[in-house]
Amino acid sequence: MQPSTDAQVRDMVHRRRRRRRTVLVSLAAVVTVLGAALVGAGLVRATDTEPGDAPEEVPAGVAADQAGLVTSDGPVRVDLYLDYLCPECRITEKALAPELRRMQERGEVRVVHHPVAFLDDRSAPAGYSTRAASAAACAADQDKFEPYTAALFDEQPPEQGPGLDTDRLVALGRDAGITGASFERCVRDGTYRPWVTYVSDVAASSGVALTPTVKVDGKRVELSGPDRAKDFVRAVEESRS
Repeated sequence: MQPSTDAQVRDMVHRRRRRRRTVLVSLAAVVTVLGAALVGAGLVRATDTEPGDAPEEVPAGVAADQAGLVTSDGPVRVDLYLDYLCPECRITEKALAPELRRMQERGEVRVVHHPVAFLDDRSAPAGYSTRAASAAACAADQDKFEPYTAALFDEQPPEQGPGLDTDRLVALGRDAGITGASFERCVRDGTYRPWVTYVSDVAASSGVALTPTVKVDGKRVELSGPDRAKDFVRAVEESRS
């Protein structure tokens, strides 16, 4: 996969925000680490139009501000901002998953996931990031958000393609252990697409400009090196001390 150019990322983010008329977009640098492009990079500046109220339909487990999904509770808060089309997000999710699972089982961290759709314009037709994040929210209703997220990243499609189709998004639910018809209906109806838009707007208006972004107790943690898991664990331990 070729790294995204500054011009491509600028155009992607600008067109998405211009259509929504909620924020103005200017470009931050595209960060390349060890030859992998960090896509989803943009500096988003809020205008006088702030995100509106959360939509009426939100998935199970939403945080108090309804802009994220809480999957565990503990003394240290971990916020994860991921886009399902972002290659660096896939790498980060895979690197952190074992440590996160261990910390969650021990009750050490309060994990809040923010499935954003910054890269909607990087699929053709546009919108895969929103479709995937909405499906993940449907999985949250079945208490399967994290295994479904892992499945989405396992089959992450390339940029500039159509992304996984609806049938495959539904099938991944079965692979993640979801049974019953309500999940499929939720995915096919796009029930949580407005919520994904809300999550993305809140993230942008709060200064989250890159995917992936990981925060520990509100402080962004740099996880671009080869030892992401170790850097993450260190940040959590420092926050606890």
